Amino acid sequence: MDDHTRAIMESFQRITITGWVACGHPIDMSSQEEEIEAPSKLVRKNTYAPRVRGDSMKDANIIGGDVMIIEQSQLAESGEKVVARINHKEVALKTLRLDRDGVKLIPANRSMEPIILNNANVKVLGIVRGVIRDRI
Repeated sequence: MDDHTRAIMESFQRITITGWVACGHPIDMSSQEEEIEAPSKLVRKNTYAPRVRGDSMKDANIIGGDVMIIEQSQLAESGEKVVARINHKEVALKTLRLDRDGVKLIPANRSMEPIILNNANVKVLGIVRGVIRDRI
C-alpha cells in the first residue's frame, strides 16, 4: 500500500449506526448492528451515528437514509441542529431555537410546523457535526 492510499484509509474510521432519528414526526430510537466509514475528524469517543428517517430537514440537505454524526452533548446554542428527546420518550432532529417562552424545534421543510415546548419537555442529546449520504 502506498503512502497516499494509507493516508486516505487512515482519514476514515468505522462507526456503528445507532438506530434511527426522526426528521418528521418524532420516533423512538432503536438499536441495530450496522457500521459505516466516517471521516476520522468527525468521530470522537462521545460520537454516535443514527440514520435519518423522514423529510423535515430536507431544505438543510438532510434526507431520509442519511447517517448523522452526532456529538453527544446536553448543551447546545440557539441555531444549532440537534437531536432532542421530546416529552421524555420520542427523539427528533431539528434546529434548536431558545427564547423566553421555551424551546422551538424547527424543521427545515416549509410544509412543517415547529415543535414548541417548555424547557421541561425537551432534552438535547447531541449536536449535529456531520452528515453522510449513504443509501440503504
